[in-house]
Amino acid sequence: MNTMKSVMTLKSCENQKIFRQRKYQIYPVIVALILIGGAAVSMIPGNVLGFTMANYPYTVLSMLNYVFAPLAIFMLVSDLLSGEMAGDEIKVMLTRPVSRVNVLCAKMLSIAGYIGVMFAGGFLISSILSILSAGFSAVNILSALLAYIVGFIPMLTFIAMSTLIASMSRSGTSCFSFCLCAYIGSMVLGLVFSGLSPVLFTSYLGIGSMVIGSSIPVTSLLIGISILAGYALAFFSVSGIKFVGREF
Repeated sequence: MNTMKSVMTLKSCENQKIFRQRKYQIYPVIVALILIGGAAVSMIPGNVLGFTMANYPYTVLSMLNYVFAPLAIFMLVSDLLSGEMAGDEIKVMLTRPVSRVNVLCAKMLSIAGYIGVMFAGGFLISSILSILSAGFSAVNILSALLAYIVGFIPMLTFIAMSTLIASMSRSGTSCFSFCLCAYIGSMVLGLVFSGLSPVLFTSYLGIGSMVIGSSIPVTSLLIGISILAGYALAFFSVSGIKFVGREF
């Protein structure tokens, strides 16, 4: 079995693990209800939320980037990696004639797929609500779609970072806690020491906003993507070394 086919077969198994769990079935529904509720509140006279329905897709993108997607990633790596390693369930998968790197890639791709579904759902819900409220002329669907595509890139770095933490954690609970602390710590570090902000990957969570409008800062966009890619590659390389060398 070649590498790609092996990874995709394993990914299918991981997808089943994810979508068979009730919490991962419910989580997107809860997010959707929150998005619909936010839109409903914004339509109330005297709106205090500070956004209009014309830019609601971008507001939702920020909510996904900074809150909903990171939390989902932390939960997923805690279950699919740390949880399975702590409970020895991962030994069953490792008995198959596949490399550990392929197993790790399959888990990361499954997580990316789940987050991708969340982004697609957020885009559809926010766009439909915006159109119903503000009309087609007030919403630039193509611009919003491009923002979501670019905005998804930081999530891949987040997955790589969380995978690294999971490969070193002893339980799912500790993994989730460490991921959350790393996220908050990086955000606080960027706020306290503004000079470090350009080199912290968390500073580029809102990179999707760069493609909004008629003038796109191409140089800044490419720099941001390069930094995110560099972090993702570094995180993945170290997590691969840790995962391959770990005894189960």
